Amino acid sequence: MAIEGRVHRDDADGDFHPAGKSVTTQTETPMGVVLDKDMLDRLCRAAGADDVAFVELDRPRLAGDLPGILRVLPWTKSFMVFVRRLSRHAIRSPARSLSSAEFTAGAHDVKEIIHKVVRDLEDSGLRAVGISGLFPFESSRTDGSPFIAPLKILAEEAGLGVMGKNRMVLHPRFGADIYLGAIALDGTIAAPDQPLSASPCINCNLCAVTCPTGAIAKDGHFDFSSCMIHNYREKVGGFVEWIHTITDSRNRSDYRRRVSDAETLSWWQSLGYDANTHCDYCVAVCPAGDEAASFLANRQRHFQDIVRPFREKAELVYAVPESDAEDHAARVFPHKTVRRIGSGRRPTSVVAMMRMLPLLFQRGQAKGVAARYHFRFRGKETVETTVVIGDQRILVESGLIGRADLEIQADSEAWLGFVNKERKLPWEMLRGRIRLRGSPHLLKDFGRCFPA
Repeated sequence: MAIEGRVHRDDADGDFHPAGKSVTTQTETPMGVVLDKDMLDRLCRAAGADDVAFVELDRPRLAGDLPGILRVLPWTKSFMVFVRRLSRHAIRSPARSLSSAEFTAGAHDVKEIIHKVVRDLEDSGLRAVGISGLFPFESSRTDGSPFIAPLKILAEEAGLGVMGKNRMVLHPRFGADIYLGAIALDGTIAAPDQPLSASPCINCNLCAVTCPTGAIAKDGHFDFSSCMIHNYREKVGGFVEWIHTITDSRNRSDYRRRVSDAETLSWWQSLGYDANTHCDYCVAVCPAGDEAASFLANRQRHFQDIVRPFREKAELVYAVPESDAEDHAARVFPHKTVRRIGSGRRPTSVVAMMRMLPLLFQRGQAKGVAARYHFRFRGKETVETTVVIGDQRILVESGLIGRADLEIQADSEAWLGFVNKERKLPWEMLRGRIRLRGSPHLLKDFGRCFPA
């Protein structure tokens, strides 16, 4: 499989370039290369992967992500997807220092596996680039996911698992206790792997009964926003909100009134070492995989030993005011303390904002709301979108569809300023930059479904 590289010549003096004496350079893989699947599998496992599978780029489920992948890696023809197993017992510790250490180690291992495999493939003349579903990510990307490729979809398509109610890919052996990684390959696979025919999820609903924010529901509904705000408090949006808290504090005493010393020290740990999560209980309690049989034989023991400590743990639950998470934590876990915080969201694009609405929707707050909204944005961004809210569900469609109960016509920047609480709605309406056709009460109902 090795391909002879080129040696660079310095045209100025006719001598070989010094780098050419010890380094060969391969800039691209020859056309039509069919890769040795068994060799790649062995290579990845030798680097530390616990399971490996392959998927080609033209799968229908990848169609929506294909433009983004090819924009960054236009030569990609297939993916090698792998699993790094995590220590189940460390993750199940109620002490977050122990579980976070395991998650951190797993994340580093994924990147190390990628580094080793890509280096070996490059030495063999094959173009390859590793993709991690962890950090860093494309924080400025507004036209889609901040990640280069959808690792969970790749893993499902490659037969490495099926997504469960906790939105984790459940491996048939390792269950939820895994991290995923992938490597884009400039070559095809003769016999790519196929999705599993059955899910490892056994519908025990332990993830739902343990979730402190109620983000996971027994009926399969998932509240992305509530999960992110609490679990990722010291990542992504939580960091932005914390910075806002610092800048808004009048003095040291005011800051300590808003943020405890323990929380500040937790931030120091995340910033100085590796960012910690605040939950992941849905991963810890999941019995999917090779533990399913023993769980089904003795559910009570699993609940007593693993689930109960998380449910009974006295801790802070971070939630946006008047959100489903705040209601759930106060009702189901009265011994936990709800800490009201902002979401940290500050959309900079109406296109991205409309795309995010289904993820931010709070179905509990939407109870009793039944309306069709038309959004017409002009100015810097020209967008027309229909949003239908009813029966505690949301539907977002491109274009203006049906008859609207409320029509919002707005300059895109004026609307973003209003959403980000930087501009006042009455003033923007007086200036004619935001116009409503229909009852203003419907706009209030709309906002209630997306607390920030």
